[in-house]
Amino acid sequence: MLSIVYSSVATTEFTDADLAVLLMNSRSNNKRLGLTGLLLYRDGYFLQLIEGPLDVVRERMAIIQADPRHGQVETQLEEILPERRFPEWTMAYRPVTDTMADEIPGYRTAFDDISGNGSARGGTSLALSQLIGWFAENPPASGGAS
Repeated sequence: MLSIVYSSVATTEFTDADLAVLLMNSRSNNKRLGLTGLLLYRDGYFLQLIEGPLDVVRERMAIIQADPRHGQVETQLEEILPERRFPEWTMAYRPVTDTMADEIPGYRTAFDDISGNGSARGGTSLALSQLIGWFAENPPASGGAS
């Protein structure tokens, strides 16, 4: 089982309606492909965790990197896992407000200050581990399953 967390910057403005369509399509695709994960969006920044079979996750990441709606796609964390962290979530979603951002451990819109050189990569892993753990303990009301 491969898990990848990536960040990206939206190249166009996403309205609530745009995000709803993106989620509907992502959930449908993920269900068909056997992928699970979560998506966060705030002020033009995406942070997404995708997990599933290695080849399927890598193929999905190639599609995301080629998607003109995503700029500055950067893999923040890549792990081989014995099992899924979010087996019931085809794509959980939470819009992140300013208040929530302060309350969610590890949440960041960018990881530039803690990534970029070898010694700082551990800071990114710690922040993302805290974030993933928070979501596992505080699932969205809808659960993200569909």
